[in-house]
Amino acid sequence: MAGDKVLTGSSSQNEIKLIEDGFFTVIAGPCAIESWEQLDSIACMVKDSGLTFLRGGAYKPRTSPYSFQGLEHKGLEYMYEVGKKYGLKTVTEVTDAETVEEVAKYVDVLQIGTRNMSNFALLKKVGKVAHEKNKKVILKRGWASTIKEWLLAVEYITSAGNTEVVLCERGIRTFETYTRFTLDLSAVLVIKKLSKIPIIVDPSHATGHSDMVIPMSRAALAVGADGLMVEVHNEPSRALCDGEQALDFRHLSEMLKQLNELAKVFGKKIR
Repeated sequence: MAGDKVLTGSSSQNEIKLIEDGFFTVIAGPCAIESWEQLDSIACMVKDSGLTFLRGGAYKPRTSPYSFQGLEHKGLEYMYEVGKKYGLKTVTEVTDAETVEEVAKYVDVLQIGTRNMSNFALLKKVGKVAHEKNKKVILKRGWASTIKEWLLAVEYITSAGNTEVVLCERGIRTFETYTRFTLDLSAVLVIKKLSKIPIIVDPSHATGHSDMVIPMSRAALAVGADGLMVEVHNEPSRALCDGEQALDFRHLSEMLKQLNELAKVFGKKIR
């Protein structure tokens, strides 16, 4: 385990940008890190699929206080070790200002979730730490936030210095209840029009249904998104968190096969 080792917070020696021209970045992994074995199995598949970024939640803010809240620090250790083992860049959510520096020791990309998009103290702390430690940041859209509010939230992060920030459209709350949220793909076009900030799409949280993830992933690529964040689990039916929206390994492979074919039309490569 990581123990008292000196941590760099980086899973490989070469710096890799989260978003690069000519590539469509797919970030894949479980909603929550449940065990070493689970994360190792998923990371192996992510690596074998030719992807670069592994996601996984260590601290999991949930609507119900009785739901699984994550392995916390132990989850960070697992993420660091598995990332090193497979040479993957790692992504996890930061949930409060007090743990930002701790999380940054173990992972490459700090994710700010929908619940915290307007947590300005957290945004400023993440921006400061990300700048000092050369971390990248993913900022998810608040489920009831306008695009203007979302873009202004970026300013809180970047006010501490130059930091690579990537936006993530993950659905907004509307009157519709069949899907978990309503995926606003038009936000991709608006962001591209108003700013130069890269934007990825999370079809897993947006739809809440695994059978909708692949079609909406194709749509995200077609509309001009720079990448995806999708949930993958080795045994979705036994997942402790959001198993109903997670892809298994077979469906991850099918999604990447379809995306690779579509990416050729736009002169891009999947990574």
